Amino acid sequence: MFNKSSKSLSNPIDPQRLQKASTDISSPDSSLAPISQNAQPQNGVATSQQNQSRNTTMMDIISSNSNKPSILSEGFSFRGEISAKGAIHVEGSLNGQVQVDELTIGSRGQVEGVVTCSSLHIKGKFSGTATCSELIVTSSASVDGHVVYQTLSVQKGASIKGELLLVK
Repeated sequence: MFNKSSKSLSNPIDPQRLQKASTDISSPDSSLAPISQNAQPQNGVATSQQNQSRNTTMMDIISSNSNKPSILSEGFSFRGEISAKGAIHVEGSLNGQVQVDELTIGSRGQVEGVVTCSSLHIKGKFSGTATCSELIVTSSASVDGHVVYQTLSVQKGASIKGELLLVK
């Protein structure tokens, strides 16, 4: 690749030559070629329809990721205040104030504090005060505190100590 007649490294790189070299690179397998917003087809002509379909695909990917919950994994401990759109799934320990759309306390999760959410699904341990529209308490759950809800589902075997209050 290098020979004795090549220019020294201290010479500046010619940007036009570099751009030409980068556009001349092609791969026999088109799936390996990098994708960028400014990529041009090999014939040099890009249509707005191709760019529009590429943008639509990226937007679909971005919007599909917005439905996935944020996860506090087992072994992770958080103390403080969380306020977020969307869902949080707790398998670790969370202590503080939580305001989210959906909160799921996994079977190994523990939440202590003040919770405000639309949907509260408890499989692990909850202690504190919660206000939610939908409360689901599974058989493995332990609830110790005050929970205000609009709809309730409790499975046989759940441990509930405190007060569950229906609000219409």
